[in-house]
Amino acid sequence: MFVDHISYLALQQYFIATIVWCFSLLLLSQYLNIQHKEISNKKIFFLSYYIALSIIAVVRIFSNILPNTPDSFMYLKASERIANGNDFFFMGAFFYSDIIYFIKSVTFNNHYAVLFLNNVLFIFALIKLLKIVPKSNLKSFWLWFLFLLAYPSIYWFVPNVLRESIFFYCIVNVFAYSLNFQNSKLSLLNVFLLGVFSVFSILLRPQILPILFVWYAYVFFKRSIFFGSLISLIGIIFLTNDYIISEYLSKISFEYLEAKKIEGAASIPTIAFKQTIIPNSFYELIMLTPYLVFRFLFAPFPWEISNLRYSFAFLDSLILVFLFLNLAWNAIKRKLWSLDIVVFTFLFITILGVFEIAFTGAVRHRMPYILILSTLIMSDSKNKKIFVTR
Repeated sequence: MFVDHISYLALQQYFIATIVWCFSLLLLSQYLNIQHKEISNKKIFFLSYYIALSIIAVVRIFSNILPNTPDSFMYLKASERIANGNDFFFMGAFFYSDIIYFIKSVTFNNHYAVLFLNNVLFIFALIKLLKIVPKSNLKSFWLWFLFLLAYPSIYWFVPNVLRESIFFYCIVNVFAYSLNFQNSKLSLLNVFLLGVFSVFSILLRPQILPILFVWYAYVFFKRSIFFGSLISLIGIIFLTNDYIISEYLSKISFEYLEAKKIEGAASIPTIAFKQTIIPNSFYELIMLTPYLVFRFLFAPFPWEISNLRYSFAFLDSLILVFLFLNLAWNAIKRKLWSLDIVVFTFLFITILGVFEIAFTGAVRHRMPYILILSTLIMSDSKNKKIFVTR
């Protein structure tokens, strides 16, 4: 339990945590007040949701009612090493430990602050997502609200010492500013913010760099051939970089994929997929990808649950079955209001699905893209065709 790490600072932790929580709630309230009417009239929901996630955060500090996430303790220990004079981490999973270190530094070593700020960043990301949705579609907002309440991953990973919240906030902004670039007049501020959130997304999860490049090529070519050619040229220049060659190009092989999957599955046998599927050719990759993506989206299956506590993950996959049935129905009725969301989310889901080795990893890694995709629940019966988000 997290309380084991903070029991010696109990009174100080409670006092500062209360201040941080009140400040975050006030910040969220003021932010909602300045939004346009379609967002601001959802203020009660977002504030209530923040309060509910805060309660979950406190519960998980003192209880193991939710499954443990070993990475949380790993991040905390890494941040403690930074505080003791070790170097910062500049990319990858432990970059989040730098963020924890800075939060704890300005809040007098307060662990609650990490959880509360994760919660408020998550709510900010949801608000940003809602601003992308066309006004007419907001009539079905409450269906999306029910999904957010029912989606187990939110309670598992958001009010927690994990990078999911801040990564979700960054990747939502990447998507939003990409759409602005695609559909609006060119703005230096928009390009700057797109660059900032892209950099932070990559620092948190370096493996998404090639996926983001494919997405940018898609977006830029939709705007104009000039911008599409420009991003392609930048990509070619990047391919000559030593870091890109060592971290990405040198790993594009079926041998690397096989070694990564076998080694990873052996290190976590209790949560690894029962069947380690390894394509050995491009033909096999194409043929196996649909099943790998299906497994990534709907794992764990009932026969993969070896521990009662992992039934929480099974509930997550069950909720996703209902989500995709809803989206399939909307697609049949031609009421999906954005193809861009489908392209963006499935770029990530497809690549991550091919590499995933564990069902708990699938539950966690798919969450940001499922949340973005879930906005398509907000359909409008007046829409008679699929169109692209503006």
